[in-house]
Amino acid sequence: MRKSLITAVLFTLFSMPALAEQKTVTLSVPGMTCSACPITVKAALKRVDGVSSVQVRYEERDATVTSYDDKTSVDANNSSHDQRGLPVHTDTVRGETGVVFMSDNDLHIAVIGSGGSAMAAALKSAERGARVTLIERGTIGGTCVNVGCVPSKIMIRAAHVAHLRRRSPFDEGMAEVEPAIDRPRLLAQQQARVDELRRDKYEGILDDNSAITVLRGEARFIDANTVQVTTPDGTEREVRFDRAFLGTGARPTIPPVPGLSDTPYWTSATALASDTIPDRLIVIGASVVAVELAQAFARLGSEVTILARSRLLSRQDPAVDEAIQTAFKAEGSRF
Repeated sequence: MRKSLITAVLFTLFSMPALAEQKTVTLSVPGMTCSACPITVKAALKRVDGVSSVQVRYEERDATVTSYDDKTSVDANNSSHDQRGLPVHTDTVRGETGVVFMSDNDLHIAVIGSGGSAMAAALKSAERGARVTLIERGTIGGTCVNVGCVPSKIMIRAAHVAHLRRRSPFDEGMAEVEPAIDRPRLLAQQQARVDELRRDKYEGILDDNSAITVLRGEARFIDANTVQVTTPDGTEREVRFDRAFLGTGARPTIPPVPGLSDTPYWTSATALASDTIPDRLIVIGASVVAVELAQAFARLGSEVTILARSRLLSRQDPAVDEAIQTAFKAEGSRF
């Protein structure tokens, strides 16, 4: 929770006297929190009887109102914070027709998770004027950037370079070289790139969006509109919301293979985080993740055996299985 958040409800009232004929007044609207707010503010102000023109400036947090009606008045409450420490947006406009709601920012969305789908939900919600509390118990960014697509493709690329040093289309003119694999240094390079992309694509974007509050901890639903969040230091906080989005990600499935629970094994995530290349590696499964990691470890020096119930990439055409088996066997892998 940002340090600027407070736990008491504070309202700073900005009032404007009745507007005389063709009078222009600048109104402070400090409650605007995103680039979509000026559109909502302008539309609400123009609905007030007597207002002829409105200009809203987001950077300056103000609105210039021109009126031809001396019965028109405008009040705007500053954006404040409720007892939970969450932003409250209560701007209203008053005219002869009564109170007109001026902001879409009353909708509060709790987003649980911070991976690709959760980030998309949080950013689109904020863009449309909602307040968002994003709750994450682990590392920001989810599967792809931390333990999936990004680290796997970096490792696969390193393995490809190692493979080209052993053999290439130009072997007749260049001698083969057996590369010395320093896995700890490769892992450090891999993790540095993961950290960089996580900062650029996730953490930095969240830090720059004032409509999104990041809350670290594990969420548990209390009722249909409340979650209790246990923070890393053991503190419990309640967050009330209007809508909740669950982007809790995925994890590797552990098959019920007899004896597996008593055997040290890797999942795709732990394999990518290992600082060692095993002499021998058995890969159970033949889907895309299994096949790509099997080839990477083989090219980095492991003796790899793939165990498949039917064939490689069984959802694809059988010709794909035949082609991959031919290529893998040429590189020393077994099936």
